[in-house]
Amino acid sequence: MRFSDDFVVLSKEWIDPERIKAFMGDLGLELNKEKTYVGTAANGFEFVGFYFEVIEEENGAGSVIRVMPTEGSIEKVVESIENIVSAESINNKEGVENVFSVNENKVKALNTVINNIYNVVDPWVNYYKHTDYAAGLERIEQCFNKKN
Repeated sequence: MRFSDDFVVLSKEWIDPERIKAFMGDLGLELNKEKTYVGTAANGFEFVGFYFEVIEEENGAGSVIRVMPTEGSIEKVVESIENIVSAESINNKEGVENVFSVNENKVKALNTVINNIYNVVDPWVNYYKHTDYAAGLERIEQCFNKKN
């Protein structure tokens, strides 16, 4: 049987990968060799859209694991929003920038763009709400500040 879901095994001490394979074999599972990473968290690693890295505490008392969205996840959101804005610019001959001159069709177009962007950003924020997603959100915002 091939295990279709993703999972992570973390330990404070080194675990022999053969031990994990044996344990999984006992459960009738096997590792996906293309997706398996064996190493230390100190090197950082990606897992289902999250990036994990070890951060040493400033006082030297230990370390914590920082979890944040991957670069790829952030780029997908930026691309989705760019596609929404560019599609609306094509549909609205005067462009999204001119929506603020009072015209009912332009206001509807702006509302559509805002709702479509919300439908991309809101699920992304909810998926990453238990992580350090502020830097990713800032990058998304910067993308649009450059265009204005």
